Amino acid sequence: MKLQTAIDRVSLEQMLELGQGLCGHTDLVEVGTSLIKEYGIAASVGAMRRSFPNMTILADIKTCDEGAYEFQKAYEAGADVATVMGFSTDATIRACAEVAEAFGKDWFIDLMELPEEAVYRVAMNWPNAIFGVHLSFDQQGAGLRALVSRSTQIIHAAEATDGKLRRIAVAGGVKLDVLPELKLCGVDTVIVGSAITKATEISQAAEAFFRACHKTT
Repeated sequence: MKLQTAIDRVSLEQMLELGQGLCGHTDLVEVGTSLIKEYGIAASVGAMRRSFPNMTILADIKTCDEGAYEFQKAYEAGADVATVMGFSTDATIRACAEVAEAFGKDWFIDLMELPEEAVYRVAMNWPNAIFGVHLSFDQQGAGLRALVSRSTQIIHAAEATDGKLRRIAVAGGVKLDVLPELKLCGVDTVIVGSAITKATEISQAAEAFFRACHKTT
């Protein structure tokens, strides 16, 4: 599994300090929605790209309309991955997919609060996306295990239908003790926020998650 560390609800200066502490201890860094809303894509994602040119950066823009425009802005700012909400229209999701392909970048569909039949439909329609099983921040991790278990079953059912492997990411109160269970569910990336970014020793906390994610036994 890969580790994606999410940075949210801080200043730009604190974002860059956190980025420094995460270097070498995470696979991806997420510039969170709150940062993008407060400072804009160019200022937030752009600052991360300029400061950390070799870092893999996800811009959590949570697009739900104007897909082509917003994805283009995210990639131009330096993002390697951008996010679209799964409840968006097919036209919006298709526009995001087309821009991602044009830029040669990855893209991520956030499945938060989608009913099961919609999760299956989205997983069938867009096999090349990263699928984000996402428990909302406000739920503080309550119900994560059940959500992951059922959502991954549905996504794997889509794989069985057409034989194409899907990539699955999980966010929402992820802690160290749940990582083995997530691996068994076929999760490819875990997204961790405050368990790392609010820790007393950022690098140590990130390294603990990073090692656990990449542990092979």
